[in-house]
Amino acid sequence: MTKRAAVPSLFTICNLFCGFLSIYYASRGHLVPASWLIVIAGFLDAFDGKIARLFDDGSDDGQFGLQFDSLADVCSFGFAPAVLMLHYFEPLLHIRWLPFLVAFVYLLCGALRLARFNVHHDVDDEDAVKPDFIGLPIPVAAATLASYIIFSQLVWESTREPHVALSLCAFVAFLMMSPFDYPSFPRFTFETARDRFRLALSFGALVIVVVATEEAFFPVALTFCLSGAIRWLVHIVTDREVADIH
Repeated sequence: MTKRAAVPSLFTICNLFCGFLSIYYASRGHLVPASWLIVIAGFLDAFDGKIARLFDDGSDDGQFGLQFDSLADVCSFGFAPAVLMLHYFEPLLHIRWLPFLVAFVYLLCGALRLARFNVHHDVDDEDAVKPDFIGLPIPVAAATLASYIIFSQLVWESTREPHVALSLCAFVAFLMMSPFDYPSFPRFTFETARDRFRLALSFGALVIVVVATEEAFFPVALTFCLSGAIRWLVHIVTDREVADIH
């Protein structure tokens, strides 16, 4: 690994550490701090790729960075949320197998989602316009579960809602393996109307989350999760209308 490649790897290491620390806090019953650590890991993961491109020296470290990042993501966005939700499911543990099954299915779908991403990802074409993601990205799935914990603990201020959490966990697991399209991180450019719309939408969502983090984070994350299915339904209806016309 070159010295330039060590800089983005440092972001990945911090991402991995946040996931590791989240597992520790969740195992101690501190679910809200564990959730925030997953969110922080998500921010680190969002920028390590951009830092890697900034420090690209033309070596073969791109492939190493991709694999290292995926291994860290399995911990921070797969294993850590699964452990977090398993502890949140504690009132349902009398059912025995169901909470463990749902948490494991989430972890499995997350690992498969990362594997599918790696297969289709081309590190030699980083400057090209990124296509939409197929299936919900695992960092978004993890952030959705973490934000739900924060929302239920700090906003609802009620007893745990494990049945809702169980359904949500299974739902985001399905979305990760679904054929639904999700927009990639918007490019910081105003070249096309699509780029301008995505930047405005992302900026608006960011402002709402910053102003009312505890109240707005989960609804915004859930809306993004649902957007893939909504776009898929819209495309089906539109295609059928066009077919009927012809």
